[in-house]
Amino acid sequence: LIIGAIIAMIFVLVLNVKYARKKEYARKKEYAKSIKTRSRRITPSSFPNKANSTPRNIRKTRNLEWLKNEIIENEENVLRLSKGYQINIPRGHSYDLFSAIKVTREGKRSIKVVASLTKVIPSYLDIRPSSSYYGITRDTFSVFDLNRYFKFYSTAPDMWREIFANSHIKDLLQHNASYIQHYYLRGEYMEALISYDQAVIAILSVTQLIHEELKQLFGVLDSYEIEKLICYNCKDPFDPLEEECDKCGSSRPRCIVCLLDLYPSDLKRDVVTTPCCGVYAHKDHIVTWLKQNPQCPNCHKNLSHWLGQLQIS
Repeated sequence: LIIGAIIAMIFVLVLNVKYARKKEYARKKEYAKSIKTRSRRITPSSFPNKANSTPRNIRKTRNLEWLKNEIIENEENVLRLSKGYQINIPRGHSYDLFSAIKVTREGKRSIKVVASLTKVIPSYLDIRPSSSYYGITRDTFSVFDLNRYFKFYSTAPDMWREIFANSHIKDLLQHNASYIQHYYLRGEYMEALISYDQAVIAILSVTQLIHEELKQLFGVLDSYEIEKLICYNCKDPFDPLEEECDKCGSSRPRCIVCLLDLYPSDLKRDVVTTPCCGVYAHKDHIVTWLKQNPQCPNCHKNLSHWLGQLQIS
């Protein structure tokens, strides 16, 4: 009798083990099946639509025609250019802070925006991505919450920090940080390099908001005397929307290193021309450049011999 009971217990135990193994096998099979199903579902077509995040999709969804129509609908105010448009802004228009806006393609992935302002910006502002090779200078300053995205340069940092305290300006810059390659304000001139055409609208709005903040700080802005851009060759006034002098055809005076316009007052900082191709540069900028790279930033000829002359002159 006892032996029979033991045999029965062993039989039940074997059945339980077999059932457990069968259940475990079924569970693993079901898990493998679910993984396979999920892997089929995770395809590019199943991802959320992120048309705003890649230059390829950006080019498909927007173009300069769209941008021109966003700024102004009246074709009488539009001049078609080989690479874009120049838009003359009438008084009373929502963008009448600007007298003219030029938008042109700059390579495959960038849009260059240059504009003449009807009001004066009393101190220059230069904004570059935080990843920019352009480093710390005497005009570098920081802006809370924006330093992770940008580098800031100006001779009036306290004024600009107060302006950037405006949450709308800060939000627009943060939301479009990936697309702003360069933003520059000086006097009656604005220039930006943008990698997404919808972000151009944002940068125009940023400029308008900056003007509103400046009005609250200083009142009327058109009473300030500003330095005009002139041609370094013939000394004629230089149209801020153009890249060549209307009179002599010389190139716009820019520092080949920092890429900013060279005004008459910049001559006090020692502006030099390279001996190889004759481009302009701030002396301190080209010295810093040549210490790191002996080649001309424009024509790439070796200028190590010239560096020694610059340092002792």
